[in-house]
Amino acid sequence: MGSKVVGMVVQSGAANRICCVVVYAAAALASGRKVVLHLVNEGLVAFRKDVAGKVWSSERPDDWSIFPEQYRGYVEVFLKNVNGAIKSGSFKNWHEMLAELKKEYGDNLKIYACPLAAQMYNIKKEDLLDIVDAIAGAETFLAEVEEGTVFVF
Repeated sequence: MGSKVVGMVVQSGAANRICCVVVYAAAALASGRKVVLHLVNEGLVAFRKDVAGKVWSSERPDDWSIFPEQYRGYVEVFLKNVNGAIKSGSFKNWHEMLAELKKEYGDNLKIYACPLAAQMYNIKKEDLLDIVDAIAGAETFLAEVEEGTVFVF
C-alpha cells in the first residue's frame, strides 16, 4: 500500500482548498493510513471557532476562495452546489466532517496548529476548534510524517 502516514500542510483556508484536505484525509484514513494535519497561515485561521462555519457559507467566490479569474464561474458553481448540499442535509460542513473522522479514527487523525502562525495571527488554542489536538511545531509534524507522503494545500 505504500506509506502508512499522510501529512498535510494546510496553508490555505480557502473553501476550495479545505475541500481537498477533507477528501484526502477521509480517503487516507479509510485506506488504513494515519493522517497528520499541520495548520499554518490562513489554514490555521480557518480552524478558528469563529471562522470555521463561514468558510463554505457564502456563494460569493471572493469571500472564501482562491482562484484564477478565468475560473470564477466554476468556483461559483462549486460554492452553490456545496451550500445546497449542506442545506439539504446531503453533505456536512468541512469541520463537521473532520470531527466525524476524528471520532471514528481517533489518534489516526492528528491536527496540529503551528506555534509561529498562532503567534503571528494572535491565535490561542482555546480560539481553535476542539478537533485541533495541540499547538505543535514543524519538528513535531515532520517527526510524525517521517517516511510518509506529504501534501501542501
